[in-house]
Amino acid sequence: MQLSDAIHSRISARGFLDKPVAKATVRQIIELARHAPSGSNMQPWHVHAVSGKLLERVIEESIAFAEKKPIGSHEKEFQTPTENFVQPYKGRRYAVGMGLYDALGIDRKDKVRRNEQLMQNFYFFGAPVGLFFSVHRSLMPGQLGDMGIFMGNVMLAAREYDLHTCAQGFWQDVQPVLHDVLDISEDYFIFNGMALGHIDPEHAANSLVSGREHIDEFCQFAGFEQ
Repeated sequence: MQLSDAIHSRISARGFLDKPVAKATVRQIIELARHAPSGSNMQPWHVHAVSGKLLERVIEESIAFAEKKPIGSHEKEFQTPTENFVQPYKGRRYAVGMGLYDALGIDRKDKVRRNEQLMQNFYFFGAPVGLFFSVHRSLMPGQLGDMGIFMGNVMLAAREYDLHTCAQGFWQDVQPVLHDVLDISEDYFIFNGMALGHIDPEHAANSLVSGREHIDEFCQFAGFEQ
């Protein structure tokens, strides 16, 4: 697959087939992604790739944890409160959220169904593999950009194997469970999760095509005519 094809075909999939992904394939994806650049070549990323019974335990204990401490009920580290967002970013966030609800036939006032959709994050939207990305706290927040580059590589490398992904900041809300179940040291900040698997092409959520701004809206070219 050409890189341009991987970039254009990648989406945040929110519906996966009940079809396993071999450990060897996941390893090959991470093998490709590890070539990502990083500041001073510190390579700050740590990954836990989880499947099978252990993934089921993560899901079960995370749901139990969230029943006591609901998702979104406490402030996340290193994340800007949504009320601080300004335009045009606030509008873009709203538009993609409404686009997803429209694709799923969920009225924006229907809190029950909206919460049911939120809960799908716990199940990785049906994906058989969950990836968790963490970084040593001594490198926070400076190397989070490196982590983002690495995660981007993972998402594009997955397309090489005809797989899809969905990045999930959602998992920051249940960090204590992940530290415990996956034996991740408290010295590491769990930055993000990611669903990985075979996309369900018939799932309504995957019909969402999130727009992108025209290049002239965010890029200024200077000096090229000199």
